[in-house]
Parts: sequence; structure tokens; C-alpha cells
Amino acid sequence: MLYAWIDGVKRQPIAKGEKTICKDCGGVLTAVIPMENVKHWRHKAGDCDSWSEPEGEWHLKWKEYFDLNCREICLIDSVTGERHRADILCRTNTELATVLELQHSSISEEERLSREIFYQQNHQMFWLVHIHSETAFNEFNFGISLELMSRECEYDGRKFTVTNWGGRSKQFIEKWKKSTAHVFFDWRGYVFYLASEKISLHLGGPFGRGEFAWCALSKREFIDAVHGLKSKHQIRES
Repeated sequence: MLYAWIDGVKRQPIAKGEKTICKDCGGVLTAVIPMENVKHWRHKAGDCDSWSEPEGEWHLKWKEYFDLNCREICLIDSVTGERHRADILCRTNTELATVLELQHSSISEEERLSREIFYQQNHQMFWLVHIHSETAFNEFNFGISLELMSRECEYDGRKFTVTNWGGRSKQFIEKWKKSTAHVFFDWRGYVFYLASEKISLHLGGPFGRGEFAWCALSKREFIDAVHGLKSKHQIRES
């Protein structure tokens, strides 16, 4: 986790040797000050969030676009007691409360679905998926997809492009097409919205394997969407 409370301030660690208590589970946190990665806190007895994964500059950059009180918010299932930290939670305790999950590493379809079930009990949910090539050719393949457009169409005032996944394996795009949440891709710093199943029906869908539709957004449009700001940038699914 990047942030913890110490001396009444929520922040990243500053120096080696710092310790504090996790407000979510009561466990001891110690400062980790790596040479090449971001400063963060480590649970001495193991992270209380089983979905926790290593975070780097990409996570930090996106979290810093949101107010500190929106970052790393613990949510608890009132029935099971299961707890997980939302990367970003906006409009807490309202009907429009929104969770944003920042996904840099590969994730199985089973875990994707588990997170969506958990977070969407009481919130709407957005994914921001980092398309890069640390472990696969997704960055290259998505770039090819942008050039393979078959047609363009408009829905709710936004221009969508229908295309095919550029790689031989369609597993990546098919996994995210099945999401029940709103899915956005971060590719080389540009943000793309993946048309949901409902929106795809307005664009000539349902689409075949490997076929999908996207529209481009600015970072400001994406951040406004997470905050639920009413503007021309919102896309209705009805």
C-alpha cells in the first residue's frame, strides 16, 4: 500500500525505519524505501487485502490525480467480513459512489469477476487497465488494433471505432469485453473506453471473438467520468 496514517497524516513513508499501524486491520506497517521503485508501506504479518499486488510509478501517477481522501479506501462486506482496498473511491456514502481499480499486472478472469462482484454490491465500478508489454505483446497488439478499424459509428455523441484485436490470441480482449463494470485502457498515456455489451448493441453488435469497439477520451474526460461530473463526456448505456 502506498499510503498510511502516521501522526495524523495520510501519506507515503518518508524515511527507513518508520512504523505505523494499519487503520484497516490494526497490523504493523513498516516503511519500504526502494532505490528504483516507489516508497510504500508493508504489512509486517502479510497484507490484510488478499488482492494487494506490487505497485509502481504507474499506480502512483494515477492515484495522484485524485484527492488524498479518495485513495486506498477499505471496503468491508457487512455479511462476510471480507475486506479489500479500493484504489480510488469517489463520492463515498452516496448513491453514485464509484470505485476505480487500477490494473497494471495480468489478472485472471475469475479474479476480475470476484472483484466486480465485491465492489459492485454498493458501488458502480470502473477499471483502468494498463496495456503494456512487460509480460506479453498487448501493447504492440493494441497498437495494431487501432490501425485495423473496420468502421466508425456514433453513439450518444461519441465517435466509436469498431476493430479487431491485433494479436493471434484474443484472450486479453475477450476477458475485458465480458466485464460487468466500465472498462478503460491506458495505452502509452492515452485513454480508451471499451464499449460494453449494452453499448455494443447500438454499434452493430454483438461482436464476434476478437472484435470490439472503442472511443478515445482525454485524461480530463476520464477523471471527470470517475467523479461522475455531469458533462457532454458521459456515455449512457441505455
